[in-house]
Amino acid sequence: MIQALIVDDESLVRKGMRLLFPWEKFGVEIAGEAATGEKAMEFMRTHAVQLLMTDITMPGMSGLELLKLVGELNPPPKVVILTCHQDFDYIQEALRLGAVDYIVKTQLEELDLDQTMERILRVVRQELPGSVPAQAKAKNESARKAAARLAENVQWVMDDAAFAALADAVAELEVGGASGPGASSLLAAAMERWRRSFPMFAWERQSGPPDEEAGAWLRTLRGELAAWLRGSAYSEDVIKAIVKAVDLIQEQPGLHRKQSEISRSVNLSKSYFSTSFRDITRLTFTHFLQAASLQAAKELLLATNHPVYWIAERCGFTDQRYFSKLFKEQTGLLPSEYRQRHTERSRNESESERG
Repeated sequence: MIQALIVDDESLVRKGMRLLFPWEKFGVEIAGEAATGEKAMEFMRTHAVQLLMTDITMPGMSGLELLKLVGELNPPPKVVILTCHQDFDYIQEALRLGAVDYIVKTQLEELDLDQTMERILRVVRQELPGSVPAQAKAKNESARKAAARLAENVQWVMDDAAFAALADAVAELEVGGASGPGASSLLAAAMERWRRSFPMFAWERQSGPPDEEAGAWLRTLRGELAAWLRGSAYSEDVIKAIVKAVDLIQEQPGLHRKQSEISRSVNLSKSYFSTSFRDITRLTFTHFLQAASLQAAKELLLATNHPVYWIAERCGFTDQRYFSKLFKEQTGLLPSEYRQRHTERSRNESESERG
């Protein structure tokens, strides 16, 4: 049987993972549990484990740090990241480091657990000794990294060459599907970043990439996004410039870069940039930048234990009182209340899901 290890600092989560998933049905035995990354490494140095399921944010060693260390093991287990919220940057980093999939703990009720297990274990079994030729494994790993890198921005929406490269990497994943996350999992994670890049697009009409034919879904999404951007009636070159500006902001959403700096970077005058940015994205530059910074703050509040003043400064707000006021206007909660409520909600949902 496949040996699995569950790592999470909350005992209720570990217990719930044991009880909720149909392990025996899929030939998996839970070899052990660990509350910290350090304990997990100790266990795996003395026990052969083929599947590791670990929380991404834990006190001490984080899931990302643990993911880096498991590469030292011979052979290393396949890793599935557990997270309490959709966080593109953390998930993408995990995928780059070799995670084969991710599970949002607060969305377990919406998951088809059999389908999830099949998807994960397909990767694990194909990676067992003698099951996948080294050449095919290397090719699939290359496609996974390429797709994750190319999906980080939204240049592919308007740039044919960028889209062709992303589509080719996704197609390789769909065909190979052996040593990395499936194409649908990777695109679902990327979709969170794309939502933030074009917040006024009708994302509610998008159901997300299917487990099969993710490439076809991506082509359809591209067509709809491009049509929406072209609805502004600007030239292709101007739209591409604004899309590039969006990517520059989203690369470091808390940096609060000046409009003059961004406009120079995309070779547009400040006044023309201001007007075209508003017309193409359906948001003013100021509102877009503010939304990006607040989103970055939300993610840091949930993913770290840093104090509010530190997060405010990290996200470009020099005045903590102004940051808290703006945050409450947008969310209805102060930053500290937002963190506390989401932490409590995650725990309550985990408890209710596990009876």
